[in-house]
Amino acid sequence: MKLTRTRFIKYAALLMAYVMVFLNIPAGTEKGYAKKTVSKKTGSGRTAVKSSSDIVSVRKCISYDLDEVYAAVKNGLEDTGFKIKQGTSVLLKPNILAQNTPDQCATTHPAVVDAVCRIFSESRCSITIGESSAFYQGGGTREGFVTSGIAAVAEKYSAALLPFEATRLRRIETGKALNPFYISGAAFSFDLVVNIPKMKVHRLARYSGAVKNNYGFIPGGTKQVYHKLFQCRSDYKEFWGIPLADVYEAVRPGLNIMDAVYGLDEDGPAASGEPKQTGLLLVSDNGAALDVVACRIMGFDPQWVPAVREVLNRGMTDAAKIRIIGEVPSIPYVKLPDEEPKTGLSKKIDDFMFDQFIVEPRLDEDECNKCGVCIQNCAVSAIKSGDEGYPGFIYDKCIYCYCCSEYCPNKAIYLHGGTVNHIIRAGRYIMKI
Repeated sequence: MKLTRTRFIKYAALLMAYVMVFLNIPAGTEKGYAKKTVSKKTGSGRTAVKSSSDIVSVRKCISYDLDEVYAAVKNGLEDTGFKIKQGTSVLLKPNILAQNTPDQCATTHPAVVDAVCRIFSESRCSITIGESSAFYQGGGTREGFVTSGIAAVAEKYSAALLPFEATRLRRIETGKALNPFYISGAAFSFDLVVNIPKMKVHRLARYSGAVKNNYGFIPGGTKQVYHKLFQCRSDYKEFWGIPLADVYEAVRPGLNIMDAVYGLDEDGPAASGEPKQTGLLLVSDNGAALDVVACRIMGFDPQWVPAVREVLNRGMTDAAKIRIIGEVPSIPYVKLPDEEPKTGLSKKIDDFMFDQFIVEPRLDEDECNKCGVCIQNCAVSAIKSGDEGYPGFIYDKCIYCYCCSEYCPNKAIYLHGGTVNHIIRAGRYIMKI
């Protein structure tokens, strides 16, 4: 029997119920989530870049052979007229959802990252590869760089690896739904952001591509915190495209290169899906335009995908004026059915299980030297000096970004998950998802 994400959640819920009954684990505790506030201040400070005719290159690439991928990316850049300025600082943002391997096709393949690094290295650019994984696992995003094969690419090209949990956060106040929200300041610290998404179907977003990949600029468990703000809505799936567009509009990567050599079909975005050879690489300086074309290839109406519909509504591209260079094949992907919203006990179990993906920062007093670095750098002031000068966490204010554990010079702050969290993580590890 094929293990889908839905089945995994059901099995995990049953196992959790067994543990709670026999080990008497309390299930009613909720973490304190940041409350939504509204501000009219300017956020990122970037100005919108609109094009009357956005160009999307669709290049054939049937394998992950390094030379074949390099040629396809190189030709795609030429198609779009994208020019690389010598010596620029470049941030590459692949999709590293979790600690998956390249063959599972849930992450951007290292061959695509290799090609992009090679091209920018030829122009003597300084390269950094940054990401924040969606689910906490031992080793966090750093381990995800390794399992995805991208750490080896970084070493090959002397590129820096940057977990976004290790960066300072920027408060953005221009969102239509998320206002304010916090993303990695790395999005604004480089001359160029290159977005390298993976073509995937997605249980919630329906499709994951260029716009969706920018949600990874939100660090750690803050991703889940922002989901929690809107999960009570009856139109949650349709509405979720607005927060995704909020993040994409704040970042606005200058170049987008989609790995569609093999996409992820049938179930996504996690590795419970099935790899699907699509044989393409898509290139554009406009991620919204790229997503419109990718949806058409997959057999999806762009208006059916909430995030793509939202960026179209915001005028980030005009679907009728997109100029496509190359052939646009029809390679249908599974159109995942929308599930009925859960109610009653079923919803309570779902909500509880979702909470378990978030882990809490904790302090090891034996390792803490009371330096105050965590207090000074907490973006939401959720850490204060407590008894005997040790930092204390205000969980009602915490956004669970996990940055404090990276900021601490003595590694005195660690991330703690409850029993159910450990069961879920063990299940994901055993089932390789």
